[in-house]
Amino acid sequence: MATTYAFQVSVPVSDALVRNRVSNTFHLQHTIGSLLDTDLESMCQDIVAMWQARYGNPTHEVHCKAYDTDAVPNYPRAEAIVNVGSIWPVDVPREVALCLSWAGAHRGRKDERGRMYLMPGLNPSLAAYGARPSTAALDWALAWYDTPNQSFPDLGGVDWQFGTWSPTYKKFTPSQQAWVNDDWDTMRSRSLRETTRVTSARQG
Repeated sequence: MATTYAFQVSVPVSDALVRNRVSNTFHLQHTIGSLLDTDLESMCQDIVAMWQARYGNPTHEVHCKAYDTDAVPNYPRAEAIVNVGSIWPVDVPREVALCLSWAGAHRGRKDERGRMYLMPGLNPSLAAYGARPSTAALDWALAWYDTPNQSFPDLGGVDWQFGTWSPTYKKFTPSQQAWVNDDWDTMRSRSLRETTRVTSARQG
């Protein structure tokens, strides 16, 4: 019986505060049944390596945790971390992201669609943001899905599938297509918490 797992990847951006980490969660299904924690740890290590490759930087912290999809309470089954404490620097707004979307055969069905918000600003090989994403930025975001041996559908080999988990229907849908639009998404949850405030007090 196939088993679906959730993987959460987080990186410290700008500072080491937990609340300021940038994270993404996605799902993979092991097609021939459940796994031991040691096997999930190996998958976490592969995911960390892919994050380093896609962001073009092997020197900063990447932390991946593996979870069951339906355990209560749901504690991590396995994890992998590299370069502990090494902060990712960024000189552009953290809220600006590109959305990588994927779906099964039916793009119109919400239970078959997934998305991930990626930060081109963390990749030193990409230029600063413009009014619209550059072609290089769009290609970079789509490469998370279509680069052979270094993208989501190839993680883990033939016994794994990348796709979407629907908590409503308790159903996993393997991805069959992916796309990236040429507009920026603003992730307000990724903004840094305020550290100072300027004020004015006067009678109108």
